[in-house]
Amino acid sequence: MGVTPQTVLVTGVGGFLGRAVVADMLGRGHAVRALVRASQPGARRDGAETVVLDLAAATPAQLAKVLLGIDVVIHLASALSGDWNVQERDTLEATRRLTLAMAAAPKPPRLVLASSIAVYSADAGLEGALIDEDTPLEAAPLERDSYARAKLAQERIAQEAGLDLTILRPGAIIGPGRVMNAHLGLGIGPVLILLETRGEVPVVALSDCARAFGLAARGSGAGGVYNILGDACPSRAEFVTALRRGGWPRGVIPLSWRVLHASARALAPLGPRLPGLLRPATLRARIMPVRYSNARAKVGLGWHPEQGGAAALRDALEATP
Repeated sequence: MGVTPQTVLVTGVGGFLGRAVVADMLGRGHAVRALVRASQPGARRDGAETVVLDLAAATPAQLAKVLLGIDVVIHLASALSGDWNVQERDTLEATRRLTLAMAAAPKPPRLVLASSIAVYSADAGLEGALIDEDTPLEAAPLERDSYARAKLAQERIAQEAGLDLTILRPGAIIGPGRVMNAHLGLGIGPVLILLETRGEVPVVALSDCARAFGLAARGSGAGGVYNILGDACPSRAEFVTALRRGGWPRGVIPLSWRVLHASARALAPLGPRLPGLLRPATLRARIMPVRYSNARAKVGLGWHPEQGGAAALRDALEATP
């Protein structure tokens, strides 16, 4: 039985994931309205209706026009970096305006929100704990970096809008040109400061992640919350070994995250002025050796990653110039 074509609005189309999601939806016969910011002229997608609009500054009338005839919104637009001012504007204000307009529509579309596994508590469990959708969310967001704090707030905004909502929480999305992530440590030029060798690196292949959003947009797992992660995610030691085969890093400096954690606690009074890995809670959330589960997405979404974490990393490295 075929899938009924839908008209889908995708935000954040200029991003790494956005381009892949649009391609996946178009490939399945859906009509796509791709929302891009004026500052992203290279984000136009062949086969999609492109609308240039800055969500964080959009008026209700502009958004009502953009939402006309839309069955489902895949909301990917957010700031991946930047201080709280950047996150407040590009992630939270954009989401507030979009969800208010959706709720005011004569027939509100469904919403699929891209969140992150960064929302889980830094103190959710001991070393080796399993992180799944029942893991507590961060209860002290001010102790975390701006990205995690914004993702927590973004989920609340979406939940309070009263929409038919599905939340996907991807791990680190890897693909051509993007393999390094904050769960390893700190890269400085040709050197990696490696803070831990144990524990899984929570990765998912770009194509698998895009397919999960496509399934959610078609109504699979409606109303649920799902971690989107590859099977058999590599350990940090395996991840670094694979990276080095690709030519980077040229040198690895091991530094126990526990030593850095002690220093971070001493610096804690400096609060928001500290970079992410010098905040104790952020350090624990990113580096403490734990395991991750994608079991709920397999049952609820009917999603099964086609690439395990190790295979996704190998393919991403081979495709990276």
